[in-house]
Amino acid sequence: MTVFRWNSLQDLFAIQEKVNRLFEETIHRSEFPDDGLEAALWSPAADVFESPEEIVLNIELPGVRLEDVRLEALEGKIRVSGHRRADPGTEPRHFVRMERIYGTFSRDFPVPVSLDPTAIKASLRGGVLRVVAPKADRGQPIPVEARRAR
Repeated sequence: MTVFRWNSLQDLFAIQEKVNRLFEETIHRSEFPDDGLEAALWSPAADVFESPEEIVLNIELPGVRLEDVRLEALEGKIRVSGHRRADPGTEPRHFVRMERIYGTFSRDFPVPVSLDPTAIKASLRGGVLRVVAPKADRGQPIPVEARRAR
């Protein structure tokens, strides 16, 4: 009869490693064609605050260029969407570890007031997109239409 010594700590570490690999394979998405997925599953963090004159959104978009961001004023909300691209020439086989997520993102922010879509301004500095949306005069309805961030 063979005696096996059970090392519970070693078994737990092995299980943890397998679970970590499973999460890395299913959660992390990239724009690389080897993944077969076009869209990333990431949602940038944001702060939204309101003053008597405007609504301000500060959205964390590290590694995103302003020309890759789309800003839309929709009925009752502001939509921020875009694309974070990997560095050109970087291929998955060159990575030792890949933790950042690349691809598309989209966030909708409900706004409790009417906005003037023609006066919305956006700037991107230090990886933070700042959107300033002036409130519209409540006495006059303003048509809401999509507008690209500049």
